[in-house]
Amino acid sequence: MKRNIFIIVLALLTIINVVSLFGQEIISDNTSNEFPDSEIEMPDVEHTDIFVHPFFSHMALADKPGEVSFRFTGIQRREGENLSGDFGFHAEAGIAPGLGLHLRTDGIKNEPYSEAMLMYNVLTTADEDFGISVFGQLSIPTGSIEGNNYKGLFGVGVKKAFATFAVFNADIHYDATDEMAEYEASVVFRASDLLYPIIETRGEITSTGTSFYVLPALKFRVQDNQTIGAGLQIALVDDREYDVEALLQYGIEF
Repeated sequence: MKRNIFIIVLALLTIINVVSLFGQEIISDNTSNEFPDSEIEMPDVEHTDIFVHPFFSHMALADKPGEVSFRFTGIQRREGENLSGDFGFHAEAGIAPGLGLHLRTDGIKNEPYSEAMLMYNVLTTADEDFGISVFGQLSIPTGSIEGNNYKGLFGVGVKKAFATFAVFNADIHYDATDEMAEYEASVVFRASDLLYPIIETRGEITSTGTSFYVLPALKFRVQDNQTIGAGLQIALVDDREYDVEALLQYGIEF
C-alpha cells in the first residue's frame, strides 16, 4: 500500500515537471455530481523574457535565480581557401539575486580560450528593461593554439529594451595581460512570437589594430522554451582571424 502511494506521488510529480518544462496544458474533466461540467486547467509556464537570446553575445544582465539557458552552435569557418568545422557552447545561469554565471566557448578548436564569467547587476529598473552589470572573467586555454596562459578580464555590460519591439545588449571587457579590449553588441528584434531577426557586432581593440565582425541572423521559437537559428558572421576589416562563419544554433531555457 505504502509502495503504491509512493509510486503514484512520484508519477504525479514527474508529470507536473514535464508540463512545467515544456509549457503544455493538462485539462481534466470533473465528472462528479457537484461539478458536472467544470474543467481544471493548469496554467501555462511561459518564458519570462519575450525576446530570445542572441547568437554569441552575452545577455548583459544576470538571470534570475534558478533560470538556466543553453546555446549549442555548429560552426563552418572559411579562412582564405581553408574550411574548418567547429562547435560552440554558451550556458547562462542565475545563482543568486543579481548574480549570474556564464560559461562560453565560441569554437572549441579554433578559438584559443573558453570563458567562465561571474556577472553582477549593479543597476536595474523594476521591470529590467534597462540595466548595467559588471563582471569578472577567467579565460581558460582550451583551443588548439599552444602556450596560452590563464587570463583574468573585467568588464561592464548594458541592456536596454525598447517596449516589445527590440532589445539591445552590449558589453566590453579589458584584458590587462595582452593590453587589449574585446567588445560585442546585439540587437534582437521581435517580428512575431515565432520570428526574431538579430544583428550582432563584435571585435577586438589592440595596439596594432581593431577587428570588426557583423552577424546577421534569424531565430525561430519552436517551443515556448526552445529556439533554432541560422546566421552568417562576416569580417569587415583587414584585421581578422577568419573571413566568414556559417552558423546553426539550438537554444533551450529552463
